Amino acid sequence: MAANDAVLLRSLELRLLRCSLPSDYPFKPSSADQSSPPGAHLFPHLHHLIDDALVLIESGQFLQALASSPASRSLFANLKLEPSDSAHHFYCETLPQCVSSFLDIDGSADSVELGYKALLVMTVGVAALFAFTQCNITGPLDNLPLMPLVELSVHKDETGGGDWKEWEAWALKELMSIGSDLCAKFCNLQYLVVARTLLMRTKDVLFEGNSSSIDGVRSISWWLARALFLHQKLLDERSSFLFDLLQVNTHESLSFLGTLEKIKDYWCAIEDCSTILSMLHLEVGIQNLYYGRVDTSKQHFESAAEISNYNFFVRGSLGFRTLHQVEPKAQLRLVAGTNDGDTSAPVSHKSSITDNYPLQQPSEVYEASDILMIPRFVADEGQSKGVEQDTQNNAIAASQLNAVHQAVILAQCLSMEKTARNDELQISYSYSSDEAPVDL
Repeated sequence: MAANDAVLLRSLELRLLRCSLPSDYPFKPSSADQSSPPGAHLFPHLHHLIDDALVLIESGQFLQALASSPASRSLFANLKLEPSDSAHHFYCETLPQCVSSFLDIDGSADSVELGYKALLVMTVGVAALFAFTQCNITGPLDNLPLMPLVELSVHKDETGGGDWKEWEAWALKELMSIGSDLCAKFCNLQYLVVARTLLMRTKDVLFEGNSSSIDGVRSISWWLARALFLHQKLLDERSSFLFDLLQVNTHESLSFLGTLEKIKDYWCAIEDCSTILSMLHLEVGIQNLYYGRVDTSKQHFESAAEISNYNFFVRGSLGFRTLHQVEPKAQLRLVAGTNDGDTSAPVSHKSSITDNYPLQQPSEVYEASDILMIPRFVADEGQSKGVEQDTQNNAIAASQLNAVHQAVILAQCLSMEKTARNDELQISYSYSSDEAPVDL
């Protein structure tokens, strides 16, 4: 693969991954992407298609990227959706065959073209995954068509909405076919089926052709693991089948991207390396925790904390959480540690509180609630600082929490909830990220 094309493909793949990761650094196009004329790479048309789809995804237009972008029209150019087709035939045969035909692994396509095509399919699949996540989890609720690819149907005007309801019912049965009902009512299930099918078929084709390590697709196992875990979260019971698939895909993800050196060698994104690796370990840890593998999940959480320079610790403290509380109660409290690991007192940081992070008084409450915005803690023995100075130090620590640190904190909350006793003293947490209690 030409060096310039390798850099361009990796840059496009990184843009797609960044759409799902917190980043403290603004996106910067690669030097090759900025300096290369349109004819400098071998497949400018494919590069343009992927770039257009990424622009739509980055702006939150997931349905357009999935169903009406030039990339999706190129992918589904030969897709035939007849009025007599069943959902099972379309999703289990027609759609996978369309992906295989587009990738043309047995044809004359070299690794450069295959990399572009695989990344294009992966981008469309991720758009479907984002669309499903948006309408069921994050919002806002969009009026999405039941059939994700209805705009690409050659007979879309001949197929009524009632048929798509039957297809949606099939998608429900398909997701429950591994032996569990859904835990709640979800909508637009076909989007998850499309995402899973596109990602899984692309990965299968690449691995069958021994092309799993080509540029542009190193993160496909990570994306597929996300789709599979989302499927698991919809179910009322844990699935051993999905667990086995998740183990395979997370192992492959860690194999390709499991160290800072591997990420730096692949993307050369020095400022984002720790974020990418920390989030990978966090997601793998959460998956293991969900299946009850507490020790394994703890190892991944510790790795994420170490990689992200997380320096906060949990300790016990007596404090007041509500305005009318008479006696202090024992709580678990997150405090910042010093460079030498001492957590006996809150840290006094060199940085100061900025104007956009105003210090709140301990007695301030939120609107009509009697819960204190900043809990008041009883001063520890041997400390000369009062509650106000203690609060100030914690607010300074909070101002230094980036998105990854907050994710690590939440992951630790989940881990502690799994292992601690189910009583008020064990599940009431106060965090200096916002100095408000979080009840799990």
